[in-house]
Amino acid sequence: MVLFNSIKRRLIALHLIAVLAVAVVLPLALYWRVDATARALHERALREQAEQIVQYLHRLPDGTWALDLPNNLRQLYSVSYNRYGFAILTQSGRVLFSSRGSDEPLFPSQPREDRPIYGERNVGQSRFFDASVPITIGSESLWVQISQDQAHRDVLIDDIVAEFLPHVAWVVIPILAVLLGIDFVIFGKALHPLAEASKLAQQIGPARTDLRLPEARMPRDVLPLVRAVNGALDRLERGFTAQREFVADAAHELRTPLAILRAEVEAGADQDAASGLLADIDSMTRIVNQLIDTAESDTLAIGPADIADLQSICTDVASFMAPVAVAQCKSISVTGPSDPVWVEGNGQALFLAVRNLVENAITHTATGTTVGITVWADGSVAVSDEGAGIPVEQRDVIFQRFWRGDRRRPGSAGLGLSIVARIVKAHGGTITVRDAVVRGAVFTMQVPLAGGGLSQTSWADMRHPRI
Repeated sequence: MVLFNSIKRRLIALHLIAVLAVAVVLPLALYWRVDATARALHERALREQAEQIVQYLHRLPDGTWALDLPNNLRQLYSVSYNRYGFAILTQSGRVLFSSRGSDEPLFPSQPREDRPIYGERNVGQSRFFDASVPITIGSESLWVQISQDQAHRDVLIDDIVAEFLPHVAWVVIPILAVLLGIDFVIFGKALHPLAEASKLAQQIGPARTDLRLPEARMPRDVLPLVRAVNGALDRLERGFTAQREFVADAAHELRTPLAILRAEVEAGADQDAASGLLADIDSMTRIVNQLIDTAESDTLAIGPADIADLQSICTDVASFMAPVAVAQCKSISVTGPSDPVWVEGNGQALFLAVRNLVENAITHTATGTTVGITVWADGSVAVSDEGAGIPVEQRDVIFQRFWRGDRRRPGSAGLGLSIVARIVKAHGGTITVRDAVVRGAVFTMQVPLAGGGLSQTSWADMRHPRI
Protein backbone atom coordinates (compact mmCIF):
# COMPACT_ATOMS: atom_id res chain seq x y z
CA MET A 1 0.00 0.00 0.00
CA VAL A 2 1.11 3.56 -0.68
CA LEU A 3 0.69 4.48 2.99
CA PHE A 4 3.49 2.13 4.06
CA ASN A 5 6.01 3.25 1.43
CA SER A 6 7.12 5.94 3.90
CA ILE A 7 9.06 5.01 7.03
CA LYS A 8 7.47 7.90 8.92
CA ARG A 9 3.95 6.92 7.85
CA ARG A 10 4.67 3.29 8.67
CA LEU A 11 5.83 4.20 12.18
CA ILE A 12 2.86 6.51 12.70
CA ALA A 13 0.40 3.88 11.40
CA LEU A 14 1.82 1.15 13.64
CA HIS A 15 1.86 3.50 16.60
CA LEU A 16 -1.72 4.53 15.84
CA ILE A 17 -2.74 0.87 16.00
CA ALA A 18 -0.93 0.59 19.34
CA VAL A 19 -2.64 3.75 20.61
CA LEU A 20 -6.07 2.45 19.61
CA ALA A 21 -5.34 -0.85 21.32
CA VAL A 22 -4.25 0.99 24.46
CA ALA A 23 -7.36 3.20 24.25
CA VAL A 24 -9.48 0.05 24.48
CA VAL A 25 -7.41 -2.07 26.84
CA LEU A 26 -6.38 0.66 29.30
CA PRO A 27 -9.89 1.67 30.43
CA LEU A 28 -10.90 -1.99 30.74
CA ALA A 29 -7.75 -2.77 32.75
CA LEU A 30 -8.31 0.24 34.97
CA TYR A 31 -11.98 -0.68 35.39
CA TRP A 32 -11.00 -4.21 36.39
CA ARG A 33 -8.42 -2.86 38.82
CA VAL A 34 -10.80 -0.36 40.41
CA ASP A 35 -13.58 -2.93 40.56
CA ALA A 36 -11.24 -5.40 42.27
CA THR A 37 -10.18 -2.70 44.73
CA ALA A 38 -13.80 -1.78 45.45
CA ARG A 39 -14.66 -5.43 46.01
CA ALA A 40 -11.73 -5.78 48.40
CA LEU A 41 -12.95 -2.71 50.29
CA HIS A 42 -16.46 -4.22 50.51
CA GLU A 43 -15.08 -7.48 51.81
CA ARG A 44 -12.94 -5.73 54.41
CA ALA A 45 -15.87 -3.55 55.49
CA LEU A 46 -18.17 -6.57 55.98
CA ARG A 47 -15.42 -8.48 57.77
CA GLU A 48 -14.85 -5.57 60.14
CA GLN A 49 -18.62 -5.33 60.75
CA ALA A 50 -18.65 -9.02 61.70
CA GLU A 51 -15.73 -8.53 64.08
CA GLN A 52 -17.50 -5.47 65.56
CA ILE A 53 -20.69 -7.44 66.23
CA VAL A 54 -18.77 -10.26 67.91
CA GLN A 55 -17.36 -7.79 70.45
CA TYR A 56 -20.82 -7.59 71.99
CA LEU A 57 -21.36 -11.38 72.05
CA HIS A 58 -20.70 -13.26 75.32
CA ARG A 59 -21.83 -16.29 77.28
CA LEU A 60 -24.09 -16.07 80.31
CA PRO A 61 -23.44 -18.07 83.50
CA ASP A 62 -26.02 -20.62 82.43
CA GLY A 63 -24.02 -21.28 79.25
CA THR A 64 -26.32 -19.53 76.83
CA TRP A 65 -25.20 -16.80 74.42
CA ALA A 66 -26.12 -13.13 74.82
CA LEU A 67 -25.73 -10.25 72.35
CA ASP A 68 -25.91 -6.69 73.69
CA LEU A 69 -25.63 -4.35 70.74
CA PRO A 70 -25.48 -0.61 71.36
CA ASN A 71 -28.32 1.51 70.07
CA ASN A 72 -26.48 2.78 66.99
CA LEU A 73 -25.71 -0.75 65.77
CA ARG A 74 -29.26 -1.90 66.42
CA GLN A 75 -30.52 0.93 64.21
CA LEU A 76 -27.94 0.14 61.51
CA TYR A 77 -29.08 -3.48 61.30
CA SER A 78 -32.77 -2.80 61.92
CA VAL A 79 -35.39 -4.06 59.46
CA SER A 80 -36.70 -0.54 59.02
CA TYR A 81 -33.29 0.66 57.83
CA ASN A 82 -33.10 -2.39 55.56
CA ARG A 83 -29.56 -1.86 54.35
CA TYR A 84 -27.54 -4.30 56.41
CA GLY A 85 -28.34 -7.58 58.04
CA PHE A 86 -26.48 -10.07 60.20
CA ALA A 87 -26.89 -13.51 61.62
CA ILE A 88 -24.70 -15.48 64.05
CA LEU A 89 -24.59 -19.22 63.41
CA THR A 90 -23.07 -22.14 65.26
CA GLN A 91 -20.73 -24.51 63.50
CA SER A 92 -23.69 -26.81 62.89
CA GLY A 93 -25.63 -24.02 61.18
CA ARG A 94 -28.07 -23.16 63.96
CA VAL A 95 -28.97 -19.47 64.12
CA LEU A 96 -28.17 -17.90 67.50
CA PHE A 97 -29.02 -14.28 66.65
CA SER A 98 -30.42 -12.54 63.55
CA SER A 99 -31.17 -8.92 62.74
CA ARG A 100 -34.24 -10.18 60.91
CA GLY A 101 -35.57 -11.88 64.05
CA SER A 102 -35.74 -15.22 62.29
CA ASP A 103 -34.30 -18.66 62.93
CA GLU A 104 -33.25 -18.87 59.30
CA PRO A 105 -29.80 -17.77 58.12
CA LEU A 106 -29.58 -14.72 55.88
CA PHE A 107 -28.39 -16.90 53.00
CA PRO A 108 -27.60 -20.55 52.52
CA SER A 109 -24.12 -21.25 53.74
CA GLN A 110 -22.08 -24.40 54.18
CA PRO A 111 -18.85 -23.23 55.79
CA ARG A 112 -16.04 -25.60 55.03
CA GLU A 113 -12.90 -23.58 55.62
CA ASP A 114 -11.58 -21.36 58.38
CA ARG A 115 -11.58 -18.27 56.19
CA PRO A 116 -14.18 -15.70 55.16
CA ILE A 117 -16.45 -16.60 52.24
CA TYR A 118 -17.92 -13.88 50.01
CA GLY A 119 -20.66 -13.97 47.42
CA GLU A 120 -23.46 -12.11 45.67
CA ARG A 121 -27.12 -13.04 45.26
CA ASN A 122 -30.33 -11.63 43.85
CA VAL A 123 -33.50 -11.37 45.90
CA GLY A 124 -36.34 -9.99 43.83
CA GLN A 125 -35.20 -6.67 42.42
CA SER A 126 -32.41 -6.34 44.97
CA ARG A 127 -28.83 -7.58 44.81
CA PHE A 128 -26.98 -8.42 48.02
CA PHE A 129 -23.30 -8.70 48.80
CA ASP A 130 -22.72 -11.37 51.45
CA ALA A 131 -19.90 -12.42 53.72
CA SER A 132 -19.52 -15.41 56.06
CA VAL A 133 -16.79 -14.71 58.60
CA PRO A 134 -15.48 -17.44 60.95
CA ILE A 135 -15.17 -16.33 64.59
CA THR A 136 -13.63 -18.24 67.50
CA ILE A 137 -14.68 -17.42 71.05
CA GLY A 138 -12.96 -19.52 73.62
CA SER A 139 -13.09 -23.04 72.30
CA GLU A 140 -16.21 -22.63 70.21
CA SER A 141 -16.30 -21.64 66.54
CA LEU A 142 -19.11 -19.51 65.22
CA TRP A 143 -19.98 -17.97 61.86
CA VAL A 144 -21.18 -14.40 61.39
CA GLN A 145 -23.19 -13.68 58.26
CA ILE A 146 -23.19 -10.07 57.05
CA SER A 147 -25.35 -8.97 54.13
CA GLN A 148 -25.45 -5.58 52.37
CA ASP A 149 -28.10 -4.42 49.92
CA GLN A 150 -26.14 -2.99 46.97
CA ALA A 151 -29.07 -0.81 45.98
CA HIS A 152 -28.43 1.21 49.17
CA ARG A 153 -24.70 1.69 49.22
CA ASP A 154 -23.20 3.83 51.91
CA VAL A 155 -19.83 4.34 50.20
CA LEU A 156 -19.01 6.38 47.12
CA ILE A 157 -16.60 3.81 45.77
CA ASP A 158 -19.47 1.77 44.32
CA ASP A 159 -20.80 4.70 42.33
CA ILE A 160 -17.29 5.51 41.15
CA VAL A 161 -16.88 1.98 39.83
CA ALA A 162 -20.26 2.07 38.10
CA GLU A 163 -19.48 5.32 36.28
CA PHE A 164 -15.77 4.71 35.78
CA LEU A 165 -15.68 3.24 32.27
CA PRO A 166 -17.61 5.96 30.35
CA HIS A 167 -15.83 8.74 32.22
CA VAL A 168 -12.32 7.36 31.94
CA ALA A 169 -12.78 6.88 28.18
CA TRP A 170 -13.27 10.63 27.69
CA VAL A 171 -10.06 11.22 29.65
CA VAL A 172 -7.89 8.54 28.04
CA ILE A 173 -8.80 9.26 24.41
CA PRO A 174 -7.70 12.96 24.44
CA ILE A 175 -4.51 12.03 26.25
CA LEU A 176 -3.69 9.40 23.64
CA ALA A 177 -4.53 11.88 20.86
CA VAL A 178 -2.06 14.36 22.34
CA LEU A 179 0.48 11.54 22.57
CA LEU A 180 -0.05 10.77 18.90
CA GLY A 181 0.55 14.41 17.99
CA ILE A 182 3.75 14.38 20.03
CA ASP A 183 4.78 11.25 18.13
CA PHE A 184 4.48 13.14 14.83
CA VAL A 185 6.99 15.68 16.13
CA ILE A 186 9.30 13.05 17.61
CA PHE A 187 9.30 10.91 14.46
CA GLY A 188 9.86 14.02 12.33
CA LYS A 189 12.90 14.96 14.42
CA ALA A 190 14.21 11.38 14.39
CA LEU A 191 13.86 11.11 10.59
CA HIS A 192 15.19 14.62 9.89
CA PRO A 193 18.71 13.33 9.01
CA LEU A 194 17.14 11.00 6.44
CA ALA A 195 15.14 13.87 4.94
CA GLU A 196 18.30 15.99 4.67
CA ALA A 197 20.16 13.08 3.08
CA SER A 198 17.33 12.68 0.56
CA LYS A 199 17.58 16.35 -0.43
CA LEU A 200 21.33 15.99 -0.90
CA ALA A 201 20.89 12.77 -2.89
CA GLN A 202 18.68 14.64 -5.38
CA GLN A 203 21.68 16.82 -6.28
CA ILE A 204 23.93 13.86 -7.10
CA GLY A 205 24.34 13.37 -10.82
CA PRO A 206 26.91 13.20 -13.62
CA ALA A 207 27.85 16.83 -12.96
CA ARG A 208 28.05 16.39 -9.15
CA THR A 209 29.57 12.98 -8.55
CA ASP A 210 31.60 14.35 -5.62
CA LEU A 211 28.60 14.60 -3.27
CA ARG A 212 28.12 11.96 -0.57
CA LEU A 213 25.36 11.27 1.93
CA PRO A 214 26.23 12.57 5.43
CA GLU A 215 26.94 9.94 8.07
CA ALA A 216 26.81 12.35 11.03
CA ARG A 217 23.59 12.23 13.10
CA MET A 218 22.39 9.31 10.99
CA PRO A 219 20.40 6.63 12.92
CA ARG A 220 22.53 3.61 13.74
CA ASP A 221 20.27 1.14 11.94
CA VAL A 222 20.35 3.24 8.74
CA LEU A 223 24.10 3.97 8.83
CA PRO A 224 25.14 0.71 7.05
CA LEU A 225 22.81 1.59 4.16
CA VAL A 226 24.23 5.13 3.95
CA ARG A 227 27.79 3.79 3.91
CA ALA A 228 26.89 1.26 1.23
CA VAL A 229 25.34 4.01 -0.92
CA ASN A 230 28.41 6.20 -0.47
CA GLY A 231 30.59 3.27 -1.49
CA ALA A 232 28.50 2.78 -4.62
CA LEU A 233 28.80 6.51 -5.38
CA ASP A 234 32.58 6.23 -5.04
CA ARG A 235 32.63 3.44 -7.62
CA LEU A 236 30.30 5.37 -9.93
CA GLU A 237 32.47 8.47 -9.68
CA ARG A 238 35.54 6.46 -10.65
CA GLY A 239 33.59 5.04 -13.59
CA PHE A 240 32.36 8.46 -14.75
CA THR A 241 35.87 9.90 -14.41
CA ALA A 242 37.38 7.07 -16.43
CA GLN A 243 34.69 7.48 -19.11
CA ARG A 244 35.19 11.24 -19.37
CA GLU A 245 38.96 10.89 -19.49
CA PHE A 246 38.69 8.26 -22.20
CA VAL A 247 36.43 10.44 -24.36
CA ALA A 248 38.62 13.50 -23.87
CA ASP A 249 41.85 11.59 -24.50
CA ALA A 250 40.46 9.86 -27.58
CA ALA A 251 39.19 13.16 -28.99
CA HIS A 252 42.51 14.86 -28.38
CA GLU A 253 44.38 11.99 -30.03
CA LEU A 254 42.16 12.30 -33.10
CA ARG A 255 42.84 16.01 -33.52
CA THR A 256 46.43 15.65 -34.71
CA PRO A 257 45.76 12.93 -37.35
CA LEU A 258 42.85 14.99 -38.68
CA ALA A 259 45.04 18.08 -38.96
CA ILE A 260 47.73 16.09 -40.79
CA LEU A 261 45.14 14.52 -43.04
CA ARG A 262 43.70 17.93 -43.87
CA ALA A 263 47.16 19.30 -44.77
CA GLU A 264 47.88 16.34 -47.04
CA VAL A 265 44.52 16.65 -48.80
CA GLU A 266 45.01 20.37 -49.35
CA ALA A 267 48.45 19.69 -50.81
CA GLY A 268 47.12 17.13 -53.27
CA ALA A 269 46.86 17.84 -56.97
CA ASP A 270 43.21 16.81 -57.45
CA GLN A 271 41.31 19.74 -55.96
CA ASP A 272 37.90 18.41 -57.09
CA ALA A 273 38.34 15.28 -55.01
CA ALA A 274 39.91 17.31 -52.22
CA SER A 275 36.83 19.47 -51.66
CA GLY A 276 34.69 16.48 -50.69
CA LEU A 277 37.40 15.06 -48.44
CA LEU A 278 37.91 18.42 -46.75
CA ALA A 279 34.18 18.64 -45.99
CA ASP A 280 34.31 15.20 -44.37
CA ILE A 281 37.42 16.17 -42.40
CA ASP A 282 35.69 19.33 -41.18
CA SER A 283 32.68 17.27 -40.04
CA MET A 284 34.94 14.83 -38.21
CA THR A 285 36.88 17.71 -36.62
CA ARG A 286 33.63 19.29 -35.47
CA ILE A 287 32.48 16.03 -33.86
CA VAL A 288 35.84 15.59 -32.13
CA ASN A 289 35.62 19.12 -30.74
CA GLN A 290 32.09 18.47 -29.51
CA LEU A 291 33.24 15.32 -27.73
CA ILE A 292 35.90 17.37 -25.94
CA ASP A 293 33.32 20.05 -25.10
CA THR A 294 30.97 17.36 -23.77
CA ALA A 295 33.63 15.92 -21.49
CA GLU A 296 34.45 19.40 -20.15
CA SER A 297 30.80 20.38 -19.64
CA ASP A 298 30.29 17.29 -17.44
CA THR A 299 32.88 18.58 -14.98
CA LEU A 300 31.94 22.25 -15.17
CA ALA A 301 31.71 23.88 -11.73
CA ILE A 302 30.73 27.51 -11.14
CA GLY A 303 32.64 29.28 -8.37
CA PRO A 304 31.23 32.14 -6.27
CA ALA A 305 33.71 34.60 -7.84
CA ASP A 306 32.90 33.66 -11.45
CA ILE A 307 31.28 36.55 -13.31
CA ALA A 308 30.90 37.35 -17.01
CA ASP A 309 29.50 40.06 -19.28
CA LEU A 310 26.76 38.44 -21.35
CA GLN A 311 26.67 41.34 -23.82
CA SER A 312 30.38 40.99 -24.63
CA ILE A 313 30.09 37.21 -24.90
CA CYS A 314 27.32 37.47 -27.50
CA THR A 315 29.26 40.09 -29.47
CA ASP A 316 32.34 37.86 -29.54
CA VAL A 317 30.24 34.87 -30.62
CA ALA A 318 28.79 36.91 -33.51
CA SER A 319 32.30 37.97 -34.60
CA PHE A 320 33.59 34.41 -34.32
CA MET A 321 30.70 32.82 -36.27
CA ALA A 322 30.34 35.59 -38.88
CA PRO A 323 32.74 33.97 -41.41
CA VAL A 324 30.79 30.71 -41.17
CA ALA A 325 27.48 32.51 -41.75
CA VAL A 326 28.84 34.58 -44.66
CA ALA A 327 30.24 31.45 -46.32
CA GLN A 328 26.65 30.10 -46.38
CA CYS A 329 25.15 33.41 -47.59
CA LYS A 330 23.66 34.12 -44.16
CA SER A 331 24.20 36.86 -41.59
CA ILE A 332 24.25 37.40 -37.81
CA SER A 333 22.83 40.34 -35.84
CA VAL A 334 23.28 41.27 -32.17
CA THR A 335 20.83 43.48 -30.31
CA GLY A 336 20.54 44.41 -26.67
CA PRO A 337 21.63 46.97 -24.08
CA SER A 338 24.87 48.82 -24.66
CA ASP A 339 25.87 48.45 -21.02
CA PRO A 340 27.40 45.20 -19.74
CA VAL A 341 25.02 42.51 -18.47
CA TRP A 342 26.92 40.87 -15.64
CA VAL A 343 25.88 37.33 -14.79
CA GLU A 344 27.15 34.66 -12.44
CA GLY A 345 29.03 32.17 -14.57
CA ASN A 346 32.06 30.94 -16.41
CA GLY A 347 32.77 33.15 -19.45
CA GLN A 348 34.31 30.38 -21.57
CA ALA A 349 31.45 27.99 -20.88
CA LEU A 350 28.80 30.63 -21.65
CA PHE A 351 30.65 31.52 -24.87
CA LEU A 352 30.51 27.83 -25.85
CA ALA A 353 26.79 27.63 -25.07
CA VAL A 354 25.87 30.72 -27.12
CA ARG A 355 28.19 29.61 -29.94
CA ASN A 356 26.48 26.22 -30.15
CA LEU A 357 23.06 27.89 -30.29
CA VAL A 358 24.22 30.23 -33.06
CA GLU A 359 25.89 27.38 -34.96
CA ASN A 360 22.69 25.35 -34.70
CA ALA A 361 20.67 28.35 -35.95
CA ILE A 362 23.03 28.93 -38.91
CA THR A 363 22.68 25.29 -39.86
CA HIS A 364 18.88 25.39 -39.92
CA THR A 365 18.09 28.94 -41.11
CA ALA A 366 17.34 29.54 -44.77
CA THR A 367 19.86 30.99 -47.19
CA GLY A 368 19.81 34.77 -47.30
CA THR A 369 18.29 35.11 -43.79
CA THR A 370 19.68 36.40 -40.51
CA VAL A 371 20.38 34.65 -37.24
CA GLY A 372 19.41 37.02 -34.44
CA ILE A 373 21.12 37.22 -31.06
CA THR A 374 19.18 39.27 -28.50
CA VAL A 375 20.59 40.04 -25.07
CA TRP A 376 18.25 41.07 -22.26
CA ALA A 377 19.09 42.89 -19.07
CA ASP A 378 17.60 40.06 -16.98
CA GLY A 379 20.47 37.73 -17.93
CA SER A 380 18.81 35.95 -20.85
CA VAL A 381 19.92 35.45 -24.46
CA ALA A 382 17.55 34.61 -27.31
CA VAL A 383 18.91 33.08 -30.53
CA SER A 384 16.41 33.02 -33.41
CA ASP A 385 16.52 31.57 -36.90
CA GLU A 386 14.21 31.50 -39.91
CA GLY A 387 14.20 27.78 -40.50
CA ALA A 388 11.52 25.13 -40.31
CA GLY A 389 11.15 25.42 -36.53
CA ILE A 390 11.00 22.70 -33.86
CA PRO A 391 7.89 20.51 -33.67
CA VAL A 392 6.20 20.63 -30.25
CA GLU A 393 6.58 16.89 -29.69
CA GLN A 394 10.37 17.15 -30.14
CA ARG A 395 11.04 20.06 -27.78
CA ASP A 396 11.51 17.79 -24.77
CA VAL A 397 14.09 15.56 -26.48
CA ILE A 398 16.24 17.90 -28.59
CA PHE A 399 18.53 18.58 -25.61
CA GLN A 400 19.33 14.89 -25.10
CA ARG A 401 22.73 13.61 -26.15
CA PHE A 402 23.06 12.09 -29.63
CA TRP A 403 19.48 13.03 -30.54
CA ARG A 404 19.16 14.19 -34.14
CA GLY A 405 16.03 15.25 -35.94
CA ASP A 406 17.56 14.49 -39.34
CA ARG A 407 20.04 11.62 -39.18
CA ARG A 408 20.77 11.94 -42.90
CA ARG A 409 22.49 15.29 -42.39
CA PRO A 410 26.30 14.75 -42.27
CA GLY A 411 28.57 16.29 -39.68
CA SER A 412 26.12 16.15 -36.79
CA ALA A 413 26.44 13.92 -33.72
CA GLY A 414 23.53 15.41 -31.80
CA LEU A 415 25.80 16.88 -29.11
CA GLY A 416 25.54 20.66 -29.58
CA LEU A 417 22.23 21.31 -27.83
CA SER A 418 23.01 18.78 -25.08
CA ILE A 419 26.22 20.72 -24.35
CA VAL A 420 24.16 23.94 -24.11
CA ALA A 421 21.68 22.29 -21.71
CA ARG A 422 24.46 21.02 -19.43
CA ILE A 423 26.24 24.36 -19.32
CA VAL A 424 23.01 26.21 -18.53
CA LYS A 425 22.11 23.68 -15.83
CA ALA A 426 25.56 24.04 -14.25
CA HIS A 427 24.90 27.79 -14.05
CA GLY A 428 21.52 27.24 -12.37
CA GLY A 429 19.71 28.63 -15.42
CA THR A 430 17.07 27.50 -17.89
CA ILE A 431 16.90 26.82 -21.63
CA THR A 432 13.63 26.87 -23.59
CA VAL A 433 12.54 26.79 -27.22
CA ARG A 434 9.49 28.30 -28.90
CA ASP A 435 8.26 29.25 -32.35
CA ALA A 436 9.40 32.52 -33.85
CA VAL A 437 6.81 35.16 -34.69
CA VAL A 438 7.00 34.61 -38.46
CA ARG A 439 8.86 31.34 -38.92
CA GLY A 440 11.71 29.42 -37.38
CA ALA A 441 12.61 28.77 -33.75
CA VAL A 442 13.80 30.87 -30.82
CA PHE A 443 16.11 29.34 -28.21
CA THR A 444 16.24 31.31 -24.95
CA MET A 445 18.81 30.63 -22.26
CA GLN A 446 18.77 32.50 -18.96
CA VAL A 447 21.35 32.50 -16.16
CA PRO A 448 21.31 34.31 -12.80
CA LEU A 449 22.47 37.91 -12.71
CA ALA A 450 25.58 38.70 -10.71
CA GLY A 451 24.65 39.69 -7.18
CA GLY A 452 27.79 41.66 -6.34
CA GLY A 453 30.27 43.83 -8.12
CA LEU A 454 32.67 42.73 -10.83
CA SER A 455 35.60 40.67 -9.63
CA GLN A 456 39.13 41.83 -10.21
CA THR A 457 39.44 39.48 -13.18
CA SER A 458 38.02 41.60 -16.00
CA TRP A 459 36.15 40.23 -18.99
CA ALA A 460 39.07 41.23 -21.19
CA ASP A 461 41.17 38.57 -19.41
CA MET A 462 38.68 35.74 -20.08
CA ARG A 463 36.98 36.66 -23.32
CA HIS A 464 39.13 34.36 -25.46
CA PRO A 465 37.71 30.90 -25.03
CA ARG A 466 39.06 27.64 -26.37
CA ILE A 467 37.99 27.09 -29.99
